[in-house]
Amino acid sequence: MASRRTLVLVGLLIIGVALIAGALLMRPPRRGGETPAPTEVPQTMKILVAANNLTPGMPLSPELVMVLDWPIAYLPPSYFTDPAQVIGYIARVDIPQGMPLMPGMLASSSEALGAMGSPAALRVKKGKRAVAIPVDRLGAVAWSIQPGDRVDVLASWTIQELDQDFQSLLPNQWAAFQCAEGQLCQGVYGRVELLPTGQVIMVYPSTGSTQARYVAQVTIQNAEVLGVGTYQEPVPMAVPQPTPTTEGGQPVSGTAAEPTPTPVMMNVQAVILMVDPQEALVLKALVEMKADITLALRNPEDRELVSTETVSQDYIIVRYNFTVPPKLPYAVIAPETNPLEEAISLSAPAGGGPTE
Repeated sequence: MASRRTLVLVGLLIIGVALIAGALLMRPPRRGGETPAPTEVPQTMKILVAANNLTPGMPLSPELVMVLDWPIAYLPPSYFTDPAQVIGYIARVDIPQGMPLMPGMLASSSEALGAMGSPAALRVKKGKRAVAIPVDRLGAVAWSIQPGDRVDVLASWTIQELDQDFQSLLPNQWAAFQCAEGQLCQGVYGRVELLPTGQVIMVYPSTGSTQARYVAQVTIQNAEVLGVGTYQEPVPMAVPQPTPTTEGGQPVSGTAAEPTPTPVMMNVQAVILMVDPQEALVLKALVEMKADITLALRNPEDRELVSTETVSQDYIIVRYNFTVPPKLPYAVIAPETNPLEEAISLSAPAGGGPTE
């Protein structure tokens, strides 16, 4: 009996080993150093974007929005995932086609659209203020600046001396004055001064002016441009197009130049800067005190604040080693008309030859 049990156990053991060996042989072999493939992590997320260009006041309908796979690494701070969340809302700002829809871009009704403020206010960052300053073509870097640029504000004045009592420009006017005994020598419109010679004079505010002293300095730095001009819409103007010609330069028969409407922007005379509240007061003071303002354009990656010296007439003369010319008993005056002006031509004649 014992030997029979032993044989049965040995048989079962042999069968188990055979089953295990068969399972191992049926598994595909693993290459050396191969590790199991990691679980794939999604790289995009489905969010709502504008299916067409949206303008302020346009109600959102199902055909104006679409679901798009957006890279997770570049998701906006807030977004929508379900069209039901935005259908019936109104666009507050211009939304280009393909841009993700965000809550700040939409309003629930036309009443809310007006109550939530202007589109420009949405672009003012928290803690900043938008201030418009008048500038001319030269001060605005020949109007090359655009919203989003960074600029420094340069300001200059002419400094003039004042009489502290009269708060008038020096020098004062004066006249000889003799005080009689018991007479009040000083009045409301002047004052009495004693010259080193002992003569008493009456001093009056001057109506003239003296040579002013020039100063220029960098004030606000790294201010962001929020807008240029008054946000006027382009004015369509008909610009004539060239008439088609043959190889010989003759107009093609049956064709004529037709004017094509071309958008032309209005001339702008203001720049809106986004600055700190204290800097907003500085801009207000510069404008109201009639400083000459020039904007200096910065590289968008250059945010460093610098320290500069005030530039004056003396600074330029000393710094760049100007030689002060001597005082001469004569002067050179340019002629009123150039005798060569009539003989100079800036355009070539029809025949292509020289101008006589």
